[in-house]
Amino acid sequence: MLLAGLAGCGREEAAPAPQYTHQAPVSDQSTHYVFAVHPLQNPQLLHRKFEPLMAYLTEQLPGTSFDLETSNDYADYERKLRAGTSHFSLPNPYHAALSRDWGYHVVAKMDNDELFRGVFIVRKDSPIKTPKDLRGKVVAYPAPTALAAAMMPQLYLQKNGIDVATDITNKYVGTHNSSIMNAYLKQSDISATWPVAWHAFEQSNPVEAAQLKVLWQTPTLIQNAIIVRNDVPPELAARVTRLLAGLQNTHQGQQLLRGIDTTGFVIANDADFDVVRKFLDEFNQLVKKEK
Repeated sequence: MLLAGLAGCGREEAAPAPQYTHQAPVSDQSTHYVFAVHPLQNPQLLHRKFEPLMAYLTEQLPGTSFDLETSNDYADYERKLRAGTSHFSLPNPYHAALSRDWGYHVVAKMDNDELFRGVFIVRKDSPIKTPKDLRGKVVAYPAPTALAAAMMPQLYLQKNGIDVATDITNKYVGTHNSSIMNAYLKQSDISATWPVAWHAFEQSNPVEAAQLKVLWQTPTLIQNAIIVRNDVPPELAARVTRLLAGLQNTHQGQQLLRGIDTTGFVIANDADFDVVRKFLDEFNQLVKKEK
């Protein structure tokens, strides 16, 4: 109940928008499985990055077809996850912890937990030096439920002398890229994201990135998960898990991993994400000030 209540805090209702799901031809007799990815980047970029992985899974598992589903923002993604529209999904750790109550279970996670942290982005000409300089300023984030890019930064600020509820204006802008661009365009005084999105921004927007810098970073937490809907055949779930965990062992797999900005997947389970629930307890007490 604690987690479910938090999921509803500050949720923004998105206007009806196109659905970004790759659909296979109707004549295809294979069994179709939907693989959803949370809004790491915009839907078009996620399709470019993750479609090769979907093709690989389809090739390796004859008789199946994997269709990629993306979302416009985190609220859109959460609605779909609650509704169980996907058989497999790659959520952030926050939604991974919640998903066990929505009919999913964790089977794997991305490697390199040291990358799962929040980073604060400012313009290089920004006068901000310490968290206390943010009083009266605007802080941009992708969404209230972006764990690394909103919740972890907010806890960091709260522990460093900023009352998140009263000292600053919290601005939720939908995506990591939009959050970074808010800092660049001076629409926020500082913006929060996470290292993978920041590095992707540096590569795709080198001119804009050259005028920005990372000012602070938060402690780390567990990486993004792979979850499976509970009604997926266990044998198929196990085969998909083995394929993902084995990607780092082949040249083709390493290329696929580079394409989605990770070095590998490792086997995991629901209990591994209990650390997220502990984080949420602290977040609720200090930031939400729940008793």
